[in-house]
Amino acid sequence: MTTGRRWRLGVAVAVLCLLALLAGGASPGFPLPSLRGALGDHLARLLDGGSAPAFRELRGVAASRYALGDIPSDYLAYYIRTDEHEQLACPALTWQLLAGIGKIESDHGRSPAPGVHAGVNRHGCCAGPMQFNVNNGPPSTWDAFKRPGDSVYEPADAIPAAARKLCANGLATLAGGVDPCPHVEGTPAEHRALKRYNNACWYVHEVITLASRYTLDRPPPAGRDPFVRALLANPRITTTTSRGCDPAPDLASGNLDLRVQSLLAALADRWAIRISCARSGHSTYVKGTRRVSNHTVWRAVDIDEVDHAPVRHGNTAARDLALWLDRLDGPLRPAEVGSPWRLGHRPYFTDEGHQDHIHIGYGHLFAE
Repeated sequence: MTTGRRWRLGVAVAVLCLLALLAGGASPGFPLPSLRGALGDHLARLLDGGSAPAFRELRGVAASRYALGDIPSDYLAYYIRTDEHEQLACPALTWQLLAGIGKIESDHGRSPAPGVHAGVNRHGCCAGPMQFNVNNGPPSTWDAFKRPGDSVYEPADAIPAAARKLCANGLATLAGGVDPCPHVEGTPAEHRALKRYNNACWYVHEVITLASRYTLDRPPPAGRDPFVRALLANPRITTTTSRGCDPAPDLASGNLDLRVQSLLAALADRWAIRISCARSGHSTYVKGTRRVSNHTVWRAVDIDEVDHAPVRHGNTAARDLALWLDRLDGPLRPAEVGSPWRLGHRPYFTDEGHQDHIHIGYGHLFAE
């Protein structure tokens, strides 16, 4: 992408953000087509590189305040423009789905994690802001969806390649078939395409939830989130009040950080776990400090039983769980893990307060 076009995209979204602030008292966001009477045609020319008619009425380009506050202007422009280019051949694609992937994989390019800006991730396979597999044999996933001259580290190249992958994996045809994630919001076609991007229903849940948050005037959920219902119904996830907390209503509320929800689902695929604390009943601050606990802001969970045995130094299943956390990369890798074991490197720690449970906490960003 040329410097001039990149500049036009940045200016276009900067104008969108300014208009959103001016209109902020009236609504939680704004639909782009409503700007036609004012600056809409000018924005169209900027986004389309000079041709307003080709811009058309962009389907679904309605950015919530959360989107405008969370997505850098250049990335927002790339997501929007990619959606506009793909919409005729791939009507189920939305820029919000692309943005959900970009948030989870690299926090829209802001993550300092290995592989985002250079090299590959901790698993030695994936690279770039959309985390394409570049090392799975000829041809790699990146080779299958890039264009000649593209760089996996350049968002202007990686985001359209991600769109082509989603469309090739089900969004273009909307064909019938078995829904691989029936307990997740969204359509079967979205589920199939996203699960082929990352083979886990928790990942599908995170992308679709983020896409909803990025969408202007999204309808309220009809009852409890089906992913939360699935967690509550999972016999391998139980709770206890014996530790002075009350995690059951926290889990049922749907307010737990998406990473905590997703991690619980992933853990329950491998072990039976008992949650001893989430938010309710936990102290506001980390013991002995004035630092706000991640429990307080819904980003942490404590587990006091693994495979129906108390967490303690001799529980091999619990230690295996703690070690498994270290092999995680991307959005589910915790920022802090407290346990009975002195494992000797970040994010692990142990002290007298963590001899009978495993504490798992996340920081502010999705990718750290």
